[in-house]
Amino acid sequence: MNGPFHHLTSIKGQVALVTGGTAGIGGACTERFAREGAIAIAIGRDTAKGTRLINRLEREGHEAYFFSCDCTQEKQVQNTSSQILEQWGYVDIICNIAGGWIEAPPIEKITIEALQHSFDWNVTSKFLITKALISSMKTRGYGRIVNMSSTTGRRGRVDAALQYSTMEAGLLGFTRALALQLAPHGITVNAIAPGTTRTPRAERHSEERLASTARSIPVQRLATIEEQAHAIWYLCTPGASFTTGAILDVNGGSWTG
Repeated sequence: MNGPFHHLTSIKGQVALVTGGTAGIGGACTERFAREGAIAIAIGRDTAKGTRLINRLEREGHEAYFFSCDCTQEKQVQNTSSQILEQWGYVDIICNIAGGWIEAPPIEKITIEALQHSFDWNVTSKFLITKALISSMKTRGYGRIVNMSSTTGRRGRVDAALQYSTMEAGLLGFTRALALQLAPHGITVNAIAPGTTRTPRAERHSEERLASTARSIPVQRLATIEEQAHAIWYLCTPGASFTTGAILDVNGGSWTG
């Protein structure tokens, strides 16, 4: 039975797009949206992972789709966006999850190519997909955009690459500025800044290193991908209509500034 707050939380029937949506936090978002009754669209570069995820969700009775696309490449983004708009006409939700952590060389070893790669991966990808799809949101006067950043964008870290910290901080500025630009159109723009999360990428590290990281977090553990997806889901609901330009920290207390 639907309660009195159901209209604030339901995304049933909405078209929800997730970049980097085949695994990790992005994959958890795709799955969460599908289970909430949305039309879940995962975008990613790994066709095998995308196909496995979508096939599983379809077997469970959910509506989900996969598009192969490198979101750092403008022509690929334009082609994929055109296919999506041709099929559905619009998107309600854009979750820009594609991007990621880079290990930390000293500044004198960072090449201009590495700097550009980090920018493209963590900022350009989000800019391009949003630019390609924003008109459909403006036309309908509704939209939810969530960018995934990091606590590293809030503060410097000795174990995080200089270029990664720089790009994540820039992404927060992009989020706030875009939120102001789109607010009159009924579109919210927010970011999530996860702390260390037990993703497939994180699990490449030794259990000893992960345990050491967990001990440094006030809640004494790593986040799960489902917890991060839940926070993102909230920002995508109708009930988050008065939340825009916000940076939601989901980090177990490791950053409280």
